[in-house]
Amino acid sequence: MHLRLRHTPWALLTLTLACATPQQSTTPTAPPPPAAEAETPRPPTFRLGTQVKPTSYKVELTVDADQEGFSGVVEIPLELSEPTRQVWLHGKGLTVKEATLTAGGQSQPARAVTENDNFIGFLLERPVGPGTATLRVAYQGLALAKETVGLFRQKDGDHWYALTQFQANYARRAIPCFDEPGFKVPWQLTLKVPEKQRAFSNTPVESEQKGPDGWKTVRFRPTPPLPGEVVAFAVGPFETVDAAPAGQKRTPVRIVVPKGRTAEAAYAAQATPPLLGLLEDYFGMPYPYEKLDVLAIPRPVLFGAMENPGLITFQMPLLLARPEHDTLSRQREFALTQAHELAHQWFGNLVTLAWWDDTWLNESFADWLSLKVTGQWQPSWSMDAERVRNRAHAMKADRLVTTRRIQQPVESEGDILTAFDSAITYHKGNAVLAMFESWVGPERFRDGVRAHMRNHAHGNATAADFFQALSESSGTDLTAALSTFLTQPGVPLVSMGLRCTAGAPPKLTLSQRRFLPVGSRGAGTAEQTWQVPVCVRYGTGKQEARACTLLTDKTGELVLTGATACPEWLAPNADARGYYQAKLEGDLLQKLTRGGAKQLSLTERMGLLGDAQALMASNALPVDEALGVVTSLLPTDDRDLLTVALNMVGSLRREFIPEALRPKYAAFVRRTFGDKARALGLQPRPGEDEATRLLRPSVVRVVALLGEEPSLQASARELARRWLEDRRAVSPEMVEVVLPLAARKGDAALHQRLLAEARKTQDPAERGKLFTALGSFQDPALARASTALMLSDDFSTLEVSMGLVNGMMGEEGTRELFFTYLKDHFDAIMARMPEEMGGHMPALGASFCDATHRQDVEAFFRERAARYAGGTEILGRALEHVDLCIAQREALQPGLVRFLSRQ
Repeated sequence: MHLRLRHTPWALLTLTLACATPQQSTTPTAPPPPAAEAETPRPPTFRLGTQVKPTSYKVELTVDADQEGFSGVVEIPLELSEPTRQVWLHGKGLTVKEATLTAGGQSQPARAVTENDNFIGFLLERPVGPGTATLRVAYQGLALAKETVGLFRQKDGDHWYALTQFQANYARRAIPCFDEPGFKVPWQLTLKVPEKQRAFSNTPVESEQKGPDGWKTVRFRPTPPLPGEVVAFAVGPFETVDAAPAGQKRTPVRIVVPKGRTAEAAYAAQATPPLLGLLEDYFGMPYPYEKLDVLAIPRPVLFGAMENPGLITFQMPLLLARPEHDTLSRQREFALTQAHELAHQWFGNLVTLAWWDDTWLNESFADWLSLKVTGQWQPSWSMDAERVRNRAHAMKADRLVTTRRIQQPVESEGDILTAFDSAITYHKGNAVLAMFESWVGPERFRDGVRAHMRNHAHGNATAADFFQALSESSGTDLTAALSTFLTQPGVPLVSMGLRCTAGAPPKLTLSQRRFLPVGSRGAGTAEQTWQVPVCVRYGTGKQEARACTLLTDKTGELVLTGATACPEWLAPNADARGYYQAKLEGDLLQKLTRGGAKQLSLTERMGLLGDAQALMASNALPVDEALGVVTSLLPTDDRDLLTVALNMVGSLRREFIPEALRPKYAAFVRRTFGDKARALGLQPRPGEDEATRLLRPSVVRVVALLGEEPSLQASARELARRWLEDRRAVSPEMVEVVLPLAARKGDAALHQRLLAEARKTQDPAERGKLFTALGSFQDPALARASTALMLSDDFSTLEVSMGLVNGMMGEEGTRELFFTYLKDHFDAIMARMPEEMGGHMPALGASFCDATHRQDVEAFFRERAARYAGGTEILGRALEHVDLCIAQREALQPGLVRFLSRQ
């Protein structure tokens, strides 16, 4: 996340320079020519050119985690393809103290100028090139505590730590460099740090020397070729926990933690080595780097983890947990995230995208492969169900007209920001890869991946290169079919009808169009088509069969050659592998759900509920029929299916339901899920399996909130009171449910108690739960007191706002209070926030569901969003969310009234 390039006139700032002493030549040289006229800067507009390229970097940085300022010297050997008197590279917030360029044995000073807050130009008196040269730059910068990218500082307890996050294009904030993925070269870092602090980087330490001044110099081994975005280092009083050596080369693995937190690293140390080994097996080659450190970032940041080779970084609550406070959900989230970051060591680091328009491929692939290897490591975790949940998340975002394509041109700073879109870049791309892996077969798909790795190791590659490798390994040209999902947005809606004729095999009639929810303004895109791999399962009696086709036109058919009679049931998306919403014509849906759809697999039943929810959102399936699909699949003890059912019922926003019928809606929720919630209770029982422990929070939350179950609310208030006295009183999984439930009707005394605990705790995960609870108070005075915490000197504004949004934006009353406070104090809040947050702030407006607030959101953010990278695009999506909510409320309310009136 980053600032958009400002469209202001060139305002060149000449920085303080000191002329370097020219190097002595060993051969006589002609006297230098007279000084030339001052060079006129010609800065890049967005991308750097290719006339000047780095071949390596040597970076020496002086960093004290206790101090805001840092200094550095970078030497960059260059290749110049033509003569030039200026060299441009990236730099942001850096003050150049001295710059020289050496070519042909002669050095000359370089005058530094800045442009657009992203570029530093070095202007020369005499032209250099073509050929080689070396640029040396001495500079200074600031490691700000409020930032979360570039080089920044954080405090944990009494200790400060200096950390880096260079993806996507933030290396320029710490090092003047060619900050684009195509410039992939070796780096060697040297860090001068206080003697009592430790230093870590991508490679092992080559040497360490203590000086007489209380400082030490730590030199790291050169890296293999890397883009600047994955170079990383950290400085501070860290401690390390050794894990078992991993993989074919017995790579050393350590968990790097803030001082005093070694006991919290046990699970990370246990999970990391086997995941690395499984990834080596998949890629058919060993882990490509010398060591693997996994480092905890103490305070909240705007990313979960980062795949820096040899030095993966994580938000601390995701990486570390005190054993007595750990949860199954955190452990699983860590394992999935770690598998994702480790997959990047091959797909992203060893083979790097050539430009940001292929960000989707790096992230989609890592997302897809993380599910595969985590499922191999822990088969009981139902990673196929996780895949279907991620697919549903993608489809919900992909129904917007303002949504991105997977493969989007990147032509501005804002485009780089929005390329990292979790729903589309990660989850939709993941789903599309899973669909085509299933289509060509897992072995041939894997062979294509391995060939791609071998062909481009330590270099750059494009999506076209990957498609070529897949096509060659599978014997099928996949480029055309894949491209229909990559280069256009949206979800296919595939309608299916069954025709059975005597004397001929049954056949499915197929048609496709773009799925659009009610209220969508995308009617002009409705006739889009894709090349859709469609696979179905069907059965008669005890006989079952599968059939597939590639639907390439608006209509098609699929002959069910394996059917001996007209099928009794049809699963429209076998294993829920296809990236499409399915609409069953005639009585096919009723036949399928009769008897609870027992003939379907878990993922197919989850997909069926997802299709019903989507069709309800488009008003193609009446609300009562859609909710009937839910009840037909219940009761169930399956956690994954029940979670999807809970989400579907919860998708009917309170605003959709007339005031008089809200008690009936609550009664419907209690009748549908109440028995399960009461059976589970708020506390675990001895001998429970993991699925039960993971299910309890979701069921209790829905029944207590939407079902307004008084016994659960009362139990939550009592448990919260006990938890404040003794953390062992509530199971770790239930703390995030119990505290907000208790706070909803809580008084000032409870508010003060929760606030005191937030000030006292040193556990960032616990503090986040406390802020969510503080955002859950429904009393207006207490809610206003919570919003004021965003500007409290006691807390990080980023940390407070993350928690409050979870608690306040889901409720009509507190949503208004939060947004009003945000508007009234926007400039003060943004002054305390990481600047990358600016583009994301309009997303808060997406929670509203009425025309008045839509107008308010647009008016407030229209000009403000344009100041930040990606802000205008994110505002457009937020407004579309509001428009769709308004339209769905009007369209769905009559059917919802009919349904609830019968309850």
